[in-house]
Amino acid sequence: MTDILQNKNKERGTKMSVEKYFALSGHPKCRSSIFEEGGPIVPITTMNQNFYKGCFYADAGWIMKPHKRDGLVKHESDELLMFVGSDTNNPENLNAEIEIQLENDILTLKETCFVFVPGGVAHGNIKVLSVDKPVFCYTCHLTSDSYTAVPGEATAAVGTYAGNAVYKYAPVDGKMPTAPEGFLTLLLWIDGKKLAGAPYTEAVWFNQRNETGPAEHDHDFDEIIAFFGSDPDNPDDLGGEIEFMIEGEKFTFTKSCLVYVPRGVDHSPIMVPKHSRPILHFSGGNGGDYKRSSGEF
Repeated sequence: MTDILQNKNKERGTKMSVEKYFALSGHPKCRSSIFEEGGPIVPITTMNQNFYKGCFYADAGWIMKPHKRDGLVKHESDELLMFVGSDTNNPENLNAEIEIQLENDILTLKETCFVFVPGGVAHGNIKVLSVDKPVFCYTCHLTSDSYTAVPGEATAAVGTYAGNAVYKYAPVDGKMPTAPEGFLTLLLWIDGKKLAGAPYTEAVWFNQRNETGPAEHDHDFDEIIAFFGSDPDNPDDLGGEIEFMIEGEKFTFTKSCLVYVPRGVDHSPIMVPKHSRPILHFSGGNGGDYKRSSGEF
């Protein structure tokens, strides 16, 4: 159990700064291990064991032009991929065409989506066939704080993973988030009810300032929470200001970032006191369903 969990019920004023949870774009410990400077994908920020031991491995960037990555690989960890179109006025349109192979199935992606890759599944042979507008891309390993891959071989029957791309914000129970009118554009939702074995993750655009919730709470799963600017030519710049509370301490930032929130750690509310252009926000965990251990919904 971490020091934070051991001291959860002690006076909050005695703890260290929560800055250690924020993988800000440009931080020297947050350099991509899979996206190369000057390549077809512009790296933004990375979270791994060098940043916070025991966290998720996560990497984010902007796909700027067509390219391909040949070969199949596999990981022990489950992996979640996300592709988001940059046209916030037409958010479901990827404005690109991407192919990715999962075992003996080839998924053709033309819309904003998640792709879930269970541990041990051979995947790859990624072909970015066209890019009319930049595409935000994200990869997250749910049970590892480092990127490790070994060669993979497709052995599953055709059709086994044909349905592993998930589109739209459509929870099985139909529950929608509460927020001020106009604040959110809903993008994506995935969980174990939507796709067996998949983790909880949801994605939205922040469209304006906001000085409300959600209320402080915690979870019985580790969570990753993200905020990214929408200008691919200036990926560090958030395009606004976020105030985020963790364990009662407010952290304010203006750069794109990934935030690691260990299980049991109180967090929220999230405030947006400044906003100049849409901000991509998503959150997810290594649990199959979204639940709060404490705090009001």
